[in-house]
Amino acid sequence: MGNPFLLQACLRLEKIPEPLQVGKEYSFSKKGHRLYQINVPMDLRTNDWEFKARIVITKYNLGDDKTEGIFIPVKLFTEKENKIITKTFVSDEEVENILKNT
Repeated sequence: MGNPFLLQACLRLEKIPEPLQVGKEYSFSKKGHRLYQINVPMDLRTNDWEFKARIVITKYNLGDDKTEGIFIPVKLFTEKENKIITKTFVSDEEVENILKNT
């Protein structure tokens, strides 16, 4: 049957801790088994795909249909940066539509 793992390129959370601080550890929990790169910068986003910070995940554990881990912000986006970066997001649907037409 295989294992249903999801490879993640960002960390998307329903509730972002406030206020975020560069260098501080935060815990997260996600439903399902997810694979993250360790100590590689990635984006922290809201469920609405709004970019909040650049983070690194330092460790995580899988089990009982959930993924729990620790992340550390390495850069917080200003409101201006947030708006610019969020506008550059390309959804999976947009990519699929482009690839269908090639």
